[in-house]
Amino acid sequence: MRPGPVLIEPEAHAPALVRLWNASAGIEFPLDERLFLQQLRLDTDPRCCFAFVEPDGSISAAALVKRASRTGPSGTVPATGYLSWLVVDADHRRQGLATSLLNKARTWLSSLKATSLRFGSDHYHLLPGRPMEQGAGYKALEAFLGKQGFVGEAEEYDLMANLATSAGPAVEPAGTNGRFVYQPFSPDKQTAVIEFMHRNFPGRWTHEAVEAIAAGMRPADLMLAVDTADGAVAGFSRIYDGSSPILGPGVYWRSLMGSNPGGLGPIGIDASKRGAGLGQGLLVHCLHELRTRGVDTMVIDWTDLINFYGKSGFKVWKRYEPTSAPL
Repeated sequence: MRPGPVLIEPEAHAPALVRLWNASAGIEFPLDERLFLQQLRLDTDPRCCFAFVEPDGSISAAALVKRASRTGPSGTVPATGYLSWLVVDADHRRQGLATSLLNKARTWLSSLKATSLRFGSDHYHLLPGRPMEQGAGYKALEAFLGKQGFVGEAEEYDLMANLATSAGPAVEPAGTNGRFVYQPFSPDKQTAVIEFMHRNFPGRWTHEAVEAIAAGMRPADLMLAVDTADGAVAGFSRIYDGSSPILGPGVYWRSLMGSNPGGLGPIGIDASKRGAGLGQGLLVHCLHELRTRGVDTMVIDWTDLINFYGKSGFKVWKRYEPTSAPL
């Protein structure tokens, strides 16, 4: 009888886990150790990594599961678990390994009083939902999740544009928007930025901004819209290029994006100052900033705002289905 899955430390097994991932999904989602380790080291949610380890020491299947520990927009911690990813080597499929891994995940999450389980979309995720790519492995994942009671939601997208072509988005600098100016983050703005985030975007976006600043985010990778009348922060946008010290989702799959990749997201404007073009101006300013850094191919990750970004030349690149199941 085959031994069941065991608990492993994912950082210690990073090379083997990255190989396992790339053998299954590396063409569409090429993973490297830098990104894999970054996501593990930045996250603070409780987690377990379960794996099937073969006699030769190789890993034939593995899953990373997390339990939410940060507050959501309501100010409370949701009773949510995350199946961050689940990968089974092609030669070991249809042997019940995925089911065993998921059962382990459910048992562990139940012990932590989680009541629901989401695929992907965790803090420091690799995938915001089930990837809707073509191929046997992705179809098998869709069928497996369906059999396990996961129910899909509205699609989300990664959008792509080329800043270097004439057919790309308009990227001339926006300059100012009335009394508002666009400028990079600076340490003297830290308190104002955090207060702005708590007030307008409580929950995930706030946590990620605070954690990025603490982790040594490059100031130029956080662009702000600032009110010149009082210095208040009126909007923000996270941006990235290939040399960003913290890799954002827009450049996760940068090896598919050519030699000069870039990304943007999230982006948001103070609720009391929307509707006057401030968000569009901040977006255009960020596009200009990225082009001055030499960015060619750019991705805006995990959004359903196809029409809004489509006005700037962005088109759907990858599709995901957020999906969840009760525990």
